Amino acid sequence: MILKRGLGRGSFIWGSSTTNTRIERLWVEVGSQFARRWRAFFYRLEALHGLERSNPHHLWLLHFLFLDAINEDCDTFRAEWNCHPVSGEGHDRSPEEMCYMGMLENGLYEEPANDDCDGVHPSIIERYYGTQGRERQRADVESISTTSLEGQIHDAHASNFHHEAVGVPKHANPFDDEKSMQLFYDTLEAAIQRKIVPHGYGLQPEEWGDDGYPSFEILKSGRHGLKRLRIALPDFIWRPRAEMWGRALAILDQITYKNEVQ
Repeated sequence: MILKRGLGRGSFIWGSSTTNTRIERLWVEVGSQFARRWRAFFYRLEALHGLERSNPHHLWLLHFLFLDAINEDCDTFRAEWNCHPVSGEGHDRSPEEMCYMGMLENGLYEEPANDDCDGVHPSIIERYYGTQGRERQRADVESISTTSLEGQIHDAHASNFHHEAVGVPKHANPFDDEKSMQLFYDTLEAAIQRKIVPHGYGLQPEEWGDDGYPSFEILKSGRHGLKRLRIALPDFIWRPRAEMWGRALAILDQITYKNEVQ
């Protein structure tokens, strides 16, 4: 929004999240309803099924296999959350009810078709938006770079950041050509149809140990990691996903090894 409208437009409010009880409660629900289970599952893949978190090809495979399912869980949570009653200023109405009541009382907001800021560089908007009379000087839009605007945004909001940004692990497609990628897709589809469970990836009963396949994982929580959360991973949901990971990883290993040898 800052890139679209420019600095100083009140695009959002800065503040400590610890003083916002609603958002803090929301994050608790996000974790307890679905996010912790995915986190525990990924720890399981790392501990038992060959996932290497520093391997960009493995991270690509996680995206390929599970990103749609994670997004579906997000959508389900959003739909359920929007139907729960909100106390206080919400008057025990759900976010969905408040949205519809707002539209009934105030009308449906639509972006103006002739937006006077459409296509105008944010620096120009910041300089002239809301002024009256004839501008004495007009900046050359072509001479204003996005990089300089991003630098202005960084400088303007630097005081609101109290820690370094968290690095995002890189993921990379392991296939150099369409032929190898298509081979991966076709082989994985065949393995799914035949219900092949590969050996050597912690998926066979003889690889589980005396206690069998685990039904839960322990997550460390809290500021110092002293709190331990027992996260149930029902077998009928999470073992098929682990088997899917094992199939895909075994095929990926075979194809990449073959390409390296050639």
